[in-house]
Amino acid sequence: MPISTVFEYCQSINAHLMLEYFYKGEKIDDPALFFDLNQGLFEFAYPSPEETQLMIDKYLLFSSTHKLVISEYGFHLIHL
Repeated sequence: MPISTVFEYCQSINAHLMLEYFYKGEKIDDPALFFDLNQGLFEFAYPSPEETQLMIDKYLLFSSTHKLVISEYGFHLIHL
């Protein structure tokens, strides 16, 4: 699921999304640029579109107290 699709999905369900991306333990400050420069990495290394959608839906339950972190190892809900 391309990063743009993640944001489009969140906007379609009117969800504010606090999402941070990490790769190899390092926070990605500009995910759009990072994934543009590393074509195919998002689809290859990160969770599937189905997993992404399910985790965003789960995040909606905790969005006032947590942020959503995604890495090549999956998703994590981090308390604010």
